[in-house]
Amino acid sequence: MSILLTGIIVTILSLIVIVFVFIKRKKITCMVGMMVAMALGMLVGLTDGLLAGILYSGNLFFSTVLGMGFGFLAGFLTGLPISVMAIIDGVLSGIMGGMMGAMLGEMISPQHQNSMIRVMLVIFVGMIGIVLYMLQQETGFNRLSFINKIFHNPLLLSIVFLLFFYTYNHLNNTLDQGHNVSIKNSHMSHSMTNNKLSGSPLNFSTKTKKVVIEATEFAYFPKDFKLTVGQPVTLILKNSGEVEHDIEFENMKVSLLQQSHHGNHSKNQTVHIHSLPGKTAEIRFIPVESGVFRFYCTVPGHKESGMVGFVEVS
Repeated sequence: MSILLTGIIVTILSLIVIVFVFIKRKKITCMVGMMVAMALGMLVGLTDGLLAGILYSGNLFFSTVLGMGFGFLAGFLTGLPISVMAIIDGVLSGIMGGMMGAMLGEMISPQHQNSMIRVMLVIFVGMIGIVLYMLQQETGFNRLSFINKIFHNPLLLSIVFLLFFYTYNHLNNTLDQGHNVSIKNSHMSHSMTNNKLSGSPLNFSTKTKKVVIEATEFAYFPKDFKLTVGQPVTLILKNSGEVEHDIEFENMKVSLLQQSHHGNHSKNQTVHIHSLPGKTAEIRFIPVESGVFRFYCTVPGHKESGMVGFVEVS
């Protein structure tokens, strides 16, 4: 939910800057217009590229195109009422920011994604504030205006900044709680339905789930799926490629089921499965902890080429 809320904030603040530039374009010099176009293009490209990289993790091409597109659009619209040079500076900065943001989003591990989004939002809001202040000074607004009072009073500026992020965190937590309640209710409804159909309350939780993942050069199909805590899983890796591939899950706690008639299992083991070209391999385990976990190919160079996916355990 933080991705959606952050995207909305970035869009609103960007539109404020763009509208300001269009309205006061006759009072803005070419040099200031170029600086504003560069700043907004880079900021939007970085932030939206980061969000796209996190949202479409494993598909670096698509997230890069999205980040570059948003940065391009912001830089172009900001420079449009000023000059051709402002357009060029804004567009190039937006494209560069989009590329870097997408790569950053791709590299961030799931447990650090929300923290990185918040850091980027702080940078974005702070820089937008500086840009708006610069535009206000450039266009000759009344120096006794409310905006000037805020910028010239460090205490008042700090209070506004803190109130903004307090509201952001409150809204984000509210949306997350509503989303979690919705997921929980959906799972409960699904479980009750299955129990009624099966006539046994244990059938749904003990039935083994079969997951088949196909590996090629260089991708997994599917690249994301869902598991349930306590439900046995048979994971099958089908290698359809021409080189060896494997799957390893990061930080996912499971009980591995040994292939023996005694049904022994070892707890808190790492899920790792390897398959040669044209072969299949399987592993059986029981997830013991909920969360979102990344999996990838440990063969050198494969993860960097896009062999990454995510599993949601609930």
